[in-house]
Amino acid sequence: MKVSKDHSSAFAWAGILGAAVFIIMLAYLGSANNGWQFGSSVLCKTDFSGTNTDLLFKCGCMLTGILLVIFGIGRAIYAKNVGHAAGGVFLVISGITLAFVGIFTLKDMNDWHYFVSVSAALFMLLAVIAIAAGNWVANRKVFAGIGVVFVFMAVAMFFAYDLANLESYGFILAIIWVVMESVNMIASSGKAKIISGS
Repeated sequence: MKVSKDHSSAFAWAGILGAAVFIIMLAYLGSANNGWQFGSSVLCKTDFSGTNTDLLFKCGCMLTGILLVIFGIGRAIYAKNVGHAAGGVFLVISGITLAFVGIFTLKDMNDWHYFVSVSAALFMLLAVIAIAAGNWVANRKVFAGIGVVFVFMAVAMFFAYDLANLESYGFILAIIWVVMESVNMIASSGKAKIISGS
């Protein structure tokens, strides 16, 4: 008989840290001279080239992406059902593509930049949908409801906002959701599991 400890909270903290890194990056970019303006300019089209801001943008995207991958791995490994597992995989893909946003810049690789940017957003949305379903099955109804509300908000914003506002408010929704789901993982972790076997 073996005892397997639930370490999902460690992965959840990676999600919270990733959200914090992204918030810090956005705050700095918004305050930089000739930098990105919340709701009025698209982040990828803002010219940071040749500045420390450019380096921060690239490193911020890559670090946030890596932390999101770690969070997704934890969500998949400690999945309570298929929805959680699928959501974890989608988070991993979203994190990888977000990291590539910092590598494939708009200036140097236009087509690839758009591809990874859209992929990061799409797989984040798929993760929210899958994990909301997983939370419902796992009797985490409040967190499931939050996920459903966020999906409807994202779809409504897609039709109501221009690209700059959609991107800006989409960032906010994604950050809040990652933090909420991280809290969900932390709150449901900590119980040791007994595994039978020789």
